[in-house]
Amino acid sequence: MRIRANLRSLLCVMAMAFAIAAPVRALGAAAIADPVAARLVAESGSIAPGRTLWLGLHLDIAPGWHVYWRNPGDSGLPTEIAWTLPTGFGAGDIAWPAPRRFVVGTIGNYGYSGSVDLLAPIAAPPDATIDGAVRIAAHASWLVCSDICIPGEATLALDLPVTAEPAPPDPAVAALFAAARDRLPQAAGFETRVAVSATELRLSIPEAALAGIDRPTAAFFPFDSNVVDAAAEPRQQPRAGGLDLVLSRASGPLASLPTTLDGVLAVRSADGAERAYAISAPQRTTPAPAPGEPAVGWWQALLLAFAGGIILNLMPCVFPVLSLKLLGLAESVHRAEQRRHGIAYAAGVILSFALLGSLLLTLRAGGQAIGWGFQLQSPVVVASLAYLLFAMGLSLSGVAEFGAGLGNIGRNFADRTGLAGAFATGILATIVATPCTAPFMGTALGVALTAPAPQALAIFIALGSGLAAPVVLATAVPGIARMLPRPGRWMVWFKQLLAFPLYGTVAWLVWVLIQEVAPGDAFIALLGLVLVGFAVWIYGRTQLLAAPARSIGGGLALSGLAAAAVVAATLAPAASPAGIAAVTAGGLGYERFSTELLGRLAAEQRPAFVNLTAAWCITCLVNERTSLDSEAVRRAFAERRIVALKGDWTRRDPDITAFLQQFGRSGVPLYVLYDKAGAPTVLPQILTEASLLAAVGKI
Repeated sequence: MRIRANLRSLLCVMAMAFAIAAPVRALGAAAIADPVAARLVAESGSIAPGRTLWLGLHLDIAPGWHVYWRNPGDSGLPTEIAWTLPTGFGAGDIAWPAPRRFVVGTIGNYGYSGSVDLLAPIAAPPDATIDGAVRIAAHASWLVCSDICIPGEATLALDLPVTAEPAPPDPAVAALFAAARDRLPQAAGFETRVAVSATELRLSIPEAALAGIDRPTAAFFPFDSNVVDAAAEPRQQPRAGGLDLVLSRASGPLASLPTTLDGVLAVRSADGAERAYAISAPQRTTPAPAPGEPAVGWWQALLLAFAGGIILNLMPCVFPVLSLKLLGLAESVHRAEQRRHGIAYAAGVILSFALLGSLLLTLRAGGQAIGWGFQLQSPVVVASLAYLLFAMGLSLSGVAEFGAGLGNIGRNFADRTGLAGAFATGILATIVATPCTAPFMGTALGVALTAPAPQALAIFIALGSGLAAPVVLATAVPGIARMLPRPGRWMVWFKQLLAFPLYGTVAWLVWVLIQEVAPGDAFIALLGLVLVGFAVWIYGRTQLLAAPARSIGGGLALSGLAAAAVVAATLAPAASPAGIAAVTAGGLGYERFSTELLGRLAAEQRPAFVNLTAAWCITCLVNERTSLDSEAVRRAFAERRIVALKGDWTRRDPDITAFLQQFGRSGVPLYVLYDKAGAPTVLPQILTEASLLAAVGKI
C-alpha cells in the first residue's frame, strides 16, 4: 500500500508538472483533466440491522481511456476504495468484474473502458438504531490512462435510513446491478489444469466450460502479477473434449510461478456474449528440455528416469559401490546364488528410491523447499555417510573383517547366501547416488516432483530400476555371468585396492561437511572419523581372540561407534558456511546469485549466466573443472560482457529452490544463460565446453 501511495503521489506531481509546463493547452487540459466521472450507488434505499446492503462505485470513463483491474498487468494501479462507516458497520472486498486486455507496444494491462461498476457489500450491525440514518462515505482513487496517465480521486457519500426490514431493490438501479453481476466471475463447476514449461503456460479448458457457446474464444487474467506476459497474444488450440489456451510466461528476474494458476477465465461466443469463471488450476510441470533432451510426457519421463539410472552407475559417487558388488558376485560360484544376490541388491535399490521419493514428496507437500539430494544438505547425513564409508574402507584394507563377502558388512545378520548384505549394498548405492545427476535425470525428476503421487513414485522406481539393472543383468544372463572372473588370490589385492576410492569419497564428504558447518564443528566431525577408526581397529584386533577379550573388544568398538554417532547427531549448519562465503571464487569471477541482481542486469540489458551448484554435487564439480573453468570460456564471457552468477545450494535455500522450480528442475546443477533481452536458455546438466561456447556465441 505504501508503494502504491508513493507511486500515486509521483504521478500526481508529474500530472501537475505537465499542466504547468503546457499553459497554452489550457483548454485541452481541461478537456482531459477529468476523464472519469464517479458516483456511489446503493442497490436499495435503506439498510436494515444485521443485513447486508450492496453499494456500487460506478465509473464513467471517457472514450480512449481505461482504468485498471485488481492486477493491472505490466503497469498501472488498481482502483481503491477507502470507506468511512458508522461504528459497527463493515465493508467487504470489491467484487471485480472480468476485465479486458489493453496492449501498447510491449506493455500489456488489464482493466476497463467505457464504464464499470465495482460492487462492495456493507454489513450493518444487529444493534443498528432503527428509524435513524447513517452516512456511508467512500474515498475512491484510480489511475486512468490513454496516451498519458492521470491519477484521479473522489470523495462520495450516501445518507441512508435504517429500517426494520430491508427495502426492495431500487428499480432505478436494478439494471445497473444486474449488468454488473453478469460480469462477475462465477465459481467454476469444472476442473482446469495448467501444464508448465520454461516459456509457456498451457491452460486446459474442459468442454463443460464451453457448453452452449458458439465458436468460443477464451482469455485468462491472472490474479498474481509477473506470471503471464500480459502483452503477448495468447494462442488457442482446440482439442478433443475442450481447448487449450497457451499463454506466454512472464520473463525476467521478477517472474514467478505459483503452485496454482489463479485468475479469471473469460469465454466469449461469436455473438459477443461472455461467461467468466474464477478458476484455480493446479500446475503440471513439463520442464523445458535442455539441448539434446526431448520434451517429455509422463510415460516418457519413466523411460528417461530408467536411462538416467543406468548412467548413474558410471558416476564417480556410485562406481566404487558397484565394483564392490560385482566383485562380491565373482566370489560366488553358484549361478542360483548370484541370481538371488542380484534380486536382493535390486530390491534394496528400488525400495530405497521409493522411500526417498516418498519422503521428498511428503516434505514438499508440507511446504518444505527441497529437491533432489536434499538429504545431503544435512551435516548429520553427510557425517554419517562419511563414517560408514570410512568403516567399509578400513574393512577392505584388512583392518577388520566384517564378513567374508565384499559389501556384506552386515553378513553376520544374514543367512548363508548373504542376501541381507546384498540388500544393504543396494541401499548404500542409492544413498551415494543422490549427489549425482546423470543425463535425462533432471527432466524426469522435474516431472516427478510435480506429478500426482502415484506417477511421481513410479518415476522414482524407474530411476532405481535403472540403477539396479546392470547387476541384475549380470546375474540373470548366463553369458554375462560367465564373463565375471573366477575367485582367486587376486581378489584380496583388488579388494584392498577398492578401499582407496572409498577413502577418496570420504575425503570429498569431509570437504562437503566443512562447507556446511562452523570450523569448530568441522574439527569435532574429524574426531568422529578417529572414533570410527578406533572402533574398527579394536574390533579387528580382538575378533579372533578368546571370548572374554572378544567381548571387551566388541564393547569398546560399540562405544567408539556410539560416540561417533553422537558426534554426527550434534552437527548443525553454520550461520555462514564456508561454501557460501566462497561462492564468488572461480575462473569466471562469479558474483553471488540473487534474483534482485538478475533483475538489475536485465534492466541494464546485460547478458548473464546463472550457475546453481552445491558442494555435494559431483556432477557440478566435474562440470566446473572440465567445462566452465577454461580460458576459452573466460574469453568468450569477457568479450560479450556476460556477468556470471553462482548460487550455492549446499544448504537449503528457498530462493534457489524456487528458481529451480521455475525451470521445472528439482536439483542442481542448473545452468541458465540470459541474453540482453532477458530471455533464458537452459543448458544441459552434463556440460561441455563446446556446448557452452555454442550457446554463448548466439548472444
